[in-house]
Amino acid sequence: MRSLFRDRGGFVVAAAVLGTGLGALNLAYTSDWGWVLALVTVPALIVRTFWTSMPGWFLLLWVLVPTFVGDVAVVTQSGFMVVIIALAVAAAGPVRRADLVVMVLCLASPFLVWALDTGSWSRGIGAWIWCGGLLIGWGFGHVVGQQWALIEELDRTRTKLAETAVAEDRQRMARDLHDLVGHSFSVVLLHLSGARLNLASSPAEAEEALRQAEAVGRKGMDELRQALMLMHAGTRAPAPVEPGEVERLVARYRDAGMRIDLDVVRELDDVSTAPRLVLHDVLRETLTNVAKHAPAPEATIRIDGDLEAITVRVENALGPAGPDTDAGLGLAGLEHRVAAIDGTFRAGPDRDRWVVEARLPRRLVGTAA
Repeated sequence: MRSLFRDRGGFVVAAAVLGTGLGALNLAYTSDWGWVLALVTVPALIVRTFWTSMPGWFLLLWVLVPTFVGDVAVVTQSGFMVVIIALAVAAAGPVRRADLVVMVLCLASPFLVWALDTGSWSRGIGAWIWCGGLLIGWGFGHVVGQQWALIEELDRTRTKLAETAVAEDRQRMARDLHDLVGHSFSVVLLHLSGARLNLASSPAEAEEALRQAEAVGRKGMDELRQALMLMHAGTRAPAPVEPGEVERLVARYRDAGMRIDLDVVRELDDVSTAPRLVLHDVLRETLTNVAKHAPAPEATIRIDGDLEAITVRVENALGPAGPDTDAGLGLAGLEHRVAAIDGTFRAGPDRDRWVVEARLPRRLVGTAA
């Protein structure tokens, strides 16, 4: 069963039921014209359930004034029980300055009855009992109000986290599709450029370039379909990079007409799967950017390192206009992925060269060799 204290409306309804019951009980302990005063207080909390924006001070004065008059005239005896419930309802909502003033007046009202010296019970322990009850009602309402504030803050935080998760997932999908589609179509464009240049002088070579462009395009579409299926299923499970994949990746760009100088100083046999995947992503994204933005389709790749890490460095000529900012999405994605496995990443101009350098651990911390 849902707690009444989690919902403002439910709490007010429960308070109205209890307060109305206590108001009816107050009717049984009246004398002379006191029943009129008791009857005035009965509908206050019921009206509060429908008038949700009723000010707290108005509710309190509604029940306090008849109760105070009845105690002073000694024609009512238990009216302060309704005031206690009303004080809890007012304290649970937003408390403004006027509300606070009337709340303090409620706490002082039993002693005002005592000061007027009209009833023996109030002159004894009665004033202290009613003041203590009013304090309990105020404190209880304040605690309930704090609980509502915490629940609302939790809901806002949960909503913000959900929005952040959706935004991060969209960014991840954008990076994945950018890498996949950008790589495939960059190679296709290189083949198409070669076919266009050789169409008149060497039709056979142009036909072969078109055939390779078609093959790369079909493979890219298959990879795109698989990626979309994985995203639709809510997961991302890239296939492990097989041995020799770096050489095959470089060969695809060489076949498309790019001149690449590859120097592998340290072998990659003992590199674990995650760093190999990131290394493959770094090379693919960097070579795609070279094909799209470099003044000439040329690049130098050097893979070196030590027993703990491997370092990949890719250099290409920097055009007179400087680096192209359109590559920012891919480079930001690379930096994120390299940092995710505790690696370091740097991309920027170095004299007349554009340099992309990443240092990746051979094995992730906490995994076996």
